[in-house]
Amino acid sequence: MKRKSLSLTALVLALCLVLGACGSGTGSSVPADTSSAGDGSAASTGAAGEGGSGAEQNLRVSMAGALTDCNPLTDTTNEGAEVLGCILEGLVRQDKEGKIEQGSDLAESWTISDDGTIYTFKLRDATWSDGVPITAAQFAYAWEKVLNPETASQFSYMLYNIKGAEEYNTGKITDFSQVGVKAVDEKTLEVTLTAPADYFLSMLVIPEFGPLPENTVEDMGSNFFLDVDHMVFNGPYVMTEWIPDQSMSFKKNENYWDADSVKLDTLKIEFVIETSTIVNLFDTNQIDVMLVQPEFLDLYRDRPGFISVTEPVTEFVKFNCENEYFSNEKIRRAFSMSLNRVSYLNDFMKSGSTPAYGFVPPSITGTNGNDFRSEVGDLYYDIGTNDGALEEAKKLLEEGLKEVGKSFEEFNQGLSLVIGEGDANLKTAQVFQQFWKTNLGVDVEVRSMKYALREDAYNTGDWTIAKEGWGADYNDAQSFLELFESNSPYNDCHYSNPDYDKLMDESKSLTGDDRLAKMQEAEKVLVGDDAGIAPTFFQTRSWVTQDNVKGIVRHGIGLRTDYKWAYIA
Repeated sequence: MKRKSLSLTALVLALCLVLGACGSGTGSSVPADTSSAGDGSAASTGAAGEGGSGAEQNLRVSMAGALTDCNPLTDTTNEGAEVLGCILEGLVRQDKEGKIEQGSDLAESWTISDDGTIYTFKLRDATWSDGVPITAAQFAYAWEKVLNPETASQFSYMLYNIKGAEEYNTGKITDFSQVGVKAVDEKTLEVTLTAPADYFLSMLVIPEFGPLPENTVEDMGSNFFLDVDHMVFNGPYVMTEWIPDQSMSFKKNENYWDADSVKLDTLKIEFVIETSTIVNLFDTNQIDVMLVQPEFLDLYRDRPGFISVTEPVTEFVKFNCENEYFSNEKIRRAFSMSLNRVSYLNDFMKSGSTPAYGFVPPSITGTNGNDFRSEVGDLYYDIGTNDGALEEAKKLLEEGLKEVGKSFEEFNQGLSLVIGEGDANLKTAQVFQQFWKTNLGVDVEVRSMKYALREDAYNTGDWTIAKEGWGADYNDAQSFLELFESNSPYNDCHYSNPDYDKLMDESKSLTGDDRLAKMQEAEKVLVGDDAGIAPTFFQTRSWVTQDNVKGIVRHGIGLRTDYKWAYIA
């Protein structure tokens, strides 16, 4: 994904989950009139696309964590993608079953060259909310903005499979006409890749790769997408109000190309962090949709509007690899091994998520037509799966401290675990805190921080351990593993291994199973050999809606929550 979540330190909405994971395990059982979805499929409450009969078409949704950035060029959060998916569209959109078909969005059709490197998109007749026509040149302009080094978009590297994109983004070339993105005419966009990429179309689902009207954006300047007066819309809805830290309001976009499919008149997102407040709002019918925290699953499981979705998201503990202690592999491994993932999920989380003994989730495709996880297998064990793990972890910590030349007393000062806001995050962090205290004797302070402050801490190195989540934007192991390449903009834990970088580089020049095999080797280096991170679980999340809410589609991957077809019955 490549998505971080505001409420976890990265991909896990109220960390009830979590904020990146899908898994081999199934979610909790659901009633017959709802469904659970894994990667590549979708789930919805009620029949999507049907209109309500006489009901007011107003939907109220809660969201954990308030957005501070809604700019499609720079936002990297799950919550931001959910909002942008309401107001912006690109070349393709997943349908209600999670598939990408011809004519699904602004691209009415497309062709692919025999060698798989040239995509030619034919655009439908569509306009922005202000009536300005959508053109191929607006896609070229938007992608130039994403790749322009001055934008500093963290999504820029996702376009590196386009010819010349990496060179332009890194300043090796300055003429965008040398990049493989060309507006052939007003309604024809041609994209040339450096090599075939079966996942290319699925990447284009995310709102960051939609068009932008050049004149409008340039007129807005630095105010672009800072408030509703400096936004442009081409999706199902237009934003009408944004009250920072409180709410966002939307109404139906009457100029949307598929407006007949949109049944809601208004949509409102309330930013609420505390679980008790969210539950109270839902139970008193002040909101219509709620992410269900684990402790409330049994309470809502039998509601008609309950749904569980497995997602390609992994929660993990990351270490500051530039820290004098956590630069040591044995110390990192001791902290990973001293966790009890089985107990964490079965006794505390109870969310239907499954323990992670690797980084790439089972739903991601691997070699031989199998899932990635089953092809690689488990890359480590912990005290929940190995009787000798506790003594081994203690020994590793002792050996690691000797290697860095420090005493336990020196080490056991200033250790902290950075997490996101909210009581769900806090409760989860305290479980890890207790594991490390009981099993290693170390004292770890929990630091709950807003998203922006967490990012500042990572950038300045003012942290030791953090709890993170990561989710894929498309079904490919690269979406996870390129995160930890030495030059990745997301590699804020500063992990670096030349062997890992070499394997990832080699994978990019290959196709098919040869490519996947290289990435499977790379994961073994990252998680198995180096204990560079400590994955904890693959995510399943559950939601409940009021009984009359229908048509919300939740995908396991891509645009994970889609309100386009939602309605009130």
